[in-house]
Amino acid sequence: MSSPRELLFALTRQRFTRAHRAYVEAECRRPIDWTSVRRIAAAEGVAPIAGVNLMACDQANLGVPADTAAHLERALFENSIDKAQRRAEFGDQVRELDARGYDVLLLKSAGLEAAGVYHYPWVTSARDLDILLRSRNAGPRSRDDSRFLQTLNEAGVENDRDPTEHHDLSINGVVRWPGHDLWRAAQAVRFEEAPAAGVYVLCPEDQLWTLCLNSCRKRFFRLKTLFDIAETVTHYPDLDWDRFARRVRASESEGIVFAALRAADATLGLPSMARPRYAALISRRRAFVLASFVTLLRRSPSRRRMTRTALQYASFTHRQRWRSATLTMSGRLPRRSAAERAGSRLPGE
Repeated sequence: MSSPRELLFALTRQRFTRAHRAYVEAECRRPIDWTSVRRIAAAEGVAPIAGVNLMACDQANLGVPADTAAHLERALFENSIDKAQRRAEFGDQVRELDARGYDVLLLKSAGLEAAGVYHYPWVTSARDLDILLRSRNAGPRSRDDSRFLQTLNEAGVENDRDPTEHHDLSINGVVRWPGHDLWRAAQAVRFEEAPAAGVYVLCPEDQLWTLCLNSCRKRFFRLKTLFDIAETVTHYPDLDWDRFARRVRASESEGIVFAALRAADATLGLPSMARPRYAALISRRRAFVLASFVTLLRRSPSRRRMTRTALQYASFTHRQRWRSATLTMSGRLPRRSAAERAGSRLPGE
């Protein structure tokens, strides 16, 4: 029987080549648990792109059940509508933030859309939208602003009280977070729904670094995080790997970043020029240990839950392990978004 995850590794990409189509069509000649395929794709945020690529194959060679094809088509339709509605709402929110004197730095999926890494907004689905804010006004934040920002959080626009911090990407303080440095290197973009507002995206090196941190928070093997990393590396062939390495080492996140890039490389694949770059971040001995965890996770899904946690802790420094353990025992790690707490579903779930 074909593995649902192996099939999704081939389907979860924007550059779906003839070789990928041939692989998918060959896998589909074997028995497939299509219920698991659509469940995993929806739960891990890649049902839209996986469905589009699946439908691009020769349907005569696939034998996709009608209910699975309809399910994936509905996920694409729902996600397209959801993204359009959310973007319109976010435009209103950005204009309000601009009126209150805040610049907006788009993170994760929102940043990838604005920077052009995503070819289309609908390729992946997400429960919320993540931003950092920078006030153009001197003095402390007003109560009215604080209430407005809390309203944004409840509406699924995740922002932290500390303008230099974001809980998703610092893993609740486990990794040192250079918020001011990120703003200095950020690049202004035109946000069509609020063209006069100050909207920014991370520079490519910081974008990749933050995606690796987020991958760690998701235990490295969530399909959407793998997709985001692989597409970012592919989109920036001239990425400054030396600058990237300096950012990684300054935050003591070498193990985390190596594990995230290795996981993306072992599943979806990275350009060959990236491999010696991420391999150079850590010692050969540590690379062997982390790469062995990645190989085990890719080949043995039944061990996934226990081994993913082990991989996360193996990627940490001693200080990070202590910090993570302390937060876990106190019940503060990981923090869940308002959308997650509300139990909102992703398109296709």
